[in-house]
Amino acid sequence: MPELIEESTPPTPPTPSTIDPAAWEDFQGFRESFLAHFTRPEDNAALRRLGQFLYELILETAGTMPDPPESATRTETRAALADLRHLEGFLGAIGAEHKDASLSPDDARLSELAEVWSVDAGQLADRIEAELRGGES
Repeated sequence: MPELIEESTPPTPPTPSTIDPAAWEDFQGFRESFLAHFTRPEDNAALRRLGQFLYELILETAGTMPDPPESATRTETRAALADLRHLEGFLGAIGAEHKDASLSPDDARLSELAEVWSVDAGQLADRIEAELRGGES
């Protein structure tokens, strides 16, 4: 299990080392958009440890689970699609903040960008969804 470092525990400002995409398995469990609400570092770290424990547990017991109804690749791609749709909605909510709240200029700019990024995430999700539909037998 990875050692939790201060940079990966919100509300510390993000750094380039917060989450390395190549080390994505070190951040299994709960979405960062959920963990960001746990601002006490000890609570945040406990949930990260729980998520990692659950991930390692399922990997160890994977042979005892029934096979998924589709191939592992299609199942994992559908899971990525679901996470991307979540991100689309999450960014959309951030993108609405500049319309619904008084924000600092920096936050207003981020909110406006999030609105655009939400559309980008939705377009990527649409492409994945179309590919999954096209590949169904």
